[in-house]
Amino acid sequence: MGRERLAFLILLLFGVVVRPARASITVLVGEPFGTFGTLLPVGHTTIYLDHVCADGPLKLRMCRPGEAAGVAISRYNQIGAYDWLATPILEFLYGVDKPGDALPYASQQQVDELRQRYRRRVLGEIFPDGTERLDRNSEWWESVAMAYVRRFWGYELATTREQDERLVAAINARPNRHSYGAYRRNCANFAADVVSFYYPGLVKRARMADLGFLLPKQLARSVYLYGQAHPEAGLRVVEIPQVPGTIRRSHAVRGGAETFLKTKRYVFPLAVVQPEIAAGLFVCYMNHGGWKIARTAEVLGPETVERPMEAADADR
Repeated sequence: MGRERLAFLILLLFGVVVRPARASITVLVGEPFGTFGTLLPVGHTTIYLDHVCADGPLKLRMCRPGEAAGVAISRYNQIGAYDWLATPILEFLYGVDKPGDALPYASQQQVDELRQRYRRRVLGEIFPDGTERLDRNSEWWESVAMAYVRRFWGYELATTREQDERLVAAINARPNRHSYGAYRRNCANFAADVVSFYYPGLVKRARMADLGFLLPKQLARSVYLYGQAHPEAGLRVVEIPQVPGTIRRSHAVRGGAETFLKTKRYVFPLAVVQPEIAAGLFVCYMNHGGWKIARTAEVLGPETVERPMEAADADR
């Protein structure tokens, strides 16, 4: 297949959306996938900053004029001694540094090859050959080529250069040390801390609906409701589809109580053995748990996810 036809197919699959020149922060909610995602379908949260770039995998910096802008940062549980990794947005989503190189159709083997290539080039000092499959390092691959295994929903709000610079300084100044905890220090907590840096008080917990946790769906809901109430924040909702291929499709993001009520392996035994617990979960679910993620969204793809930053943007 020729490169021109490949580019055409990518555009046809993902559509073309002109991105605004403003700086922004986007909460990316990745749909659950695989066995673990079936058992606990709450998804994963990543922060995308389109005027901030990766200074290697463990530091941030402001993007330069003419540079392909954007970094994805996320907390993981098993990435050695570290708490989070920074990945250029195209490589985070598609495992490539040029939109035209993204695979329009992918197999697991192709995706694995993209990830290993990135690991050796960028993460080699952190995860050398032979150590990348150890339990303590086993989640590094979730920082690369993720649009081949899951769909993403994005909730974007405007930022300023001054805010971005303060965030970069603040994150670089604190130790990047493993601190994951499922209850208070999960991926959604990390993302919520970054969002709160820009918009204090924005994040609202749904303690009943999420059984005390802060989960990806509720963080997205908080951003969405804030954007609806504050038009000046420039809310934008986007969808980054899972790339077609032989890899199993991801599925809907759910909240805490919603997981037990809408997952057959949980709700049927509870309804029979402990109906009072099922009833309690239903009450919790009715407390904000029924909000639908991404009812309407702009569809983005490799050609429209990133935008080379212009000199005027750098001077903001």
